[in-house]
Amino acid sequence: MDKKALFLLMVGVLGLGIFGCAGQTMMMASAPAKIQPVSVEVTGVDRLNATAAKPPYQATDVLVLRVNFKLTNPNNVLAKVDDFYFETKAEDGTPDKTLLLTSSMSATVIPAGGEILWSWTEPYIFAVMRASYLYRGVGGEEGVPGVMKKVDEFWTDLGADKRKFFIDGNITYSLPDFPGLGTARNQFKTEFTIPKL
Repeated sequence: MDKKALFLLMVGVLGLGIFGCAGQTMMMASAPAKIQPVSVEVTGVDRLNATAAKPPYQATDVLVLRVNFKLTNPNNVLAKVDDFYFETKAEDGTPDKTLLLTSSMSATVIPAGGEILWSWTEPYIFAVMRASYLYRGVGGEEGVPGVMKKVDEFWTDLGADKRKFFIDGNITYSLPDFPGLGTARNQFKTEFTIPKL
């Protein structure tokens, strides 16, 4: 190979390396002063099936719910969701409310200035609710017959979309490219009613 050609090839490779690194450095975002909060929005809650309109209900009856979230990263750099957890409950006349579904999301990332959509679908089983009411003593002094009455009332109202629902959760996130900023944790709460099928 000609020495001049070899020299030009080496200069070209070296030049690409230098300009490639310079371009990469110029493309990196400036360090943020602090972590901007990643926002969580419940974009919808869907009931995916119909239920029987009135008792007697079967132990295997189910109500399938899907909760839809939008997570938005306002930071100019990638954000990592380290932990995301939520619970969906419905009013039942007690301070605890009836827990319908709960879930957490695996660690994920949200691009700079971007958003992700995430949904969770889960069946709520009549027999599980009945056991929960028995354990919690919902139904008062009437004992098991009182519990069964409350269970039937609640399930009927769920099927008719007559209950108010609550979502409580928290999100923990960080900016992996800037670990010195630590992590942030926010709580979120919302109330909703399910649209009729």
